Order: sequence, then C-alpha cells, then structure tokens
Amino acid sequence: MMKLSAHSREIKIALTTLVAIVIIYLGIMFLKGIKLAKTDNAYVVVMEDVGGLAPQSPVLSNGLEVGVVKRLTFNTQTRLVEAAIELDKGYTVPRGTTATLSKDMLGAPKLKLVPASGADGFLAPGDTIHGFPMIDLMETAGDLMPTLATMLLRADSLLASLNTLAASPTLPQTLDNLQCATNNLRNTTHQLNDILQGDMPTLIARVDTIGANLQHTTAQLAQADLANMAATTQATLDQLQLFTTQLNSPQGTLGRLMADPSLYNNLDSTMLNASRLLEDLRLHPKRYVHFSLFGKKDK
Repeated sequence: MMKLSAHSREIKIALTTLVAIVIIYLGIMFLKGIKLAKTDNAYVVVMEDVGGLAPQSPVLSNGLEVGVVKRLTFNTQTRLVEAAIELDKGYTVPRGTTATLSKDMLGAPKLKLVPASGADGFLAPGDTIHGFPMIDLMETAGDLMPTLATMLLRADSLLASLNTLAASPTLPQTLDNLQCATNNLRNTTHQLNDILQGDMPTLIARVDTIGANLQHTTAQLAQADLANMAATTQATLDQLQLFTTQLNSPQGTLGRLMADPSLYNNLDSTMLNASRLLEDLRLHPKRYVHFSLFGKKDK
C-alpha cells in the first residue's frame, strides 16, 4: 500500500508539472499574442520599411487589436518587405485600406490598419494591403529645430524692437499724429461720399447729355453731303486763287494801280498840296472868305 501511495503521488506530481508547463506555455503564447487556432483571414502588407516590426507584433485598427503579424519576408525582386498578418475571424478589410506603423510608449512598433469607407467592397483573404512608412515625430522635430531657432532669434529681435518702440517718448505724439491722420482720412472719405452721392449723378447726367449731343452731331455729319461741300469749297478756293492772280498781274487795272509808282507819287503830291492849302487857309483866311454887313465892296 505504501508503494502504491508513493507511485500515485509521483503520478500526481508529474501531472501537476505537465499542467503547469502547459499553462505557462499558453500564458507565454497569449502574452505574445500568438493565436493557437488557425485562421483563414490572412493578408499581406507590403512596405518599404517596417521600422523594427517583429513577428507576433499586434495589428491595430481604430485603436483595437484585430490581429497579429505572423512573419516578415524580404522580396528581392521588388525590394519590399512583405508582412503576413492574420486577423480575427469575421473582421473584413475594405478596399482602399492602407497600413502604417505606430509605436507605443515604450517604443515597440505596431502595425496599424487605416480602413477605407468600404464603398468599393472588401478585400478577399490573401490580398495585398499597401503600407506606408511611419512618420517619426521626433526626427521631424529634430529637422525643424534649426528653423525654430532662427524663428526664436527673429522673435527675440522683434520683441526687443517693440520694447524700444514702447519706451520711446515720441510714441504718444506718433499715436496722436496717427489718430489725426485717421480722422482726416475719415473726413475725406465722408466728403468723397457726399460728392459721389450729390454732384456725381448731375455730372453723369451732363456727360450723358454731351454724349447724346455728340452722337446726334455725328449722325448729322454722317448724313451731310461732304463730297458736294468739298467740291464747293474747292471751287471757292479756285476763284480766290484766280482773283489773287489777277490782282497781282500787271496787265489788270488793280495790278497796274498797285504796281505803278506814279499813282503813289501823284497821291502824295496831291496830299502835300492839300496840306499847303489848308495851312495857307488857316494863316490867311481873308484871301478866301469875305464877310460884309453892308454889301460887297469892290477893291
């Protein structure tokens, strides 16, 4: 009986150890996210850089874990990394869904699915999902640091200039001048508005009237017989030219009068004699005029 009890105790210890080993194995597999049950809901994610992604890494969608990464292979022809993933049974992937990488607080990479709207249907198991590299915020921030430093220097210079301007004793006077300029601009705007509302309609009406008159005059000119007017003017000019030619010709009467100097000499002589006669009449009026109250007396 004691040998049987010792043998039973050894069997119990062995069974307990085996169960403990199985539980520990299952716990480790659960913590790693390894699914013991096979699934047919498998897809392939193609990416240029997996950023340290490892097998058994979780697959997330909308913040929830929906699968696991089974294996990673490098395609030597396309020079891309192919990540085989297995998703939960019943999870459907809409067409147009993409994949990217994300990191948790400890820096462990995770594969993140960005589902599309599903208007174009769903992918079939085994189809390819295109992935994009992860945006490293720290690296981006590091690239932006020189630019931020330059901006901070400029901001510091701007603040120093603003402090100098604020401490200037001429700032109140400048503000007063600016206020005066603003008031003058406001008054000018009001005056311009009054002009536009008062005199401008009258001016526009006058311009319209002038335009109408000009149009009427243009219409009258268009209806006028310009050819006959031009012919009449040309005939008048020809007659004037003929008169001028006859006037300048020495054969004509006017030409002889204008060209013969004797007319001027005779006229000048006549004017001289008339002047002498008037002068003699002024000096000796009795030679030419006789008055008598009692009749004429013979000399």
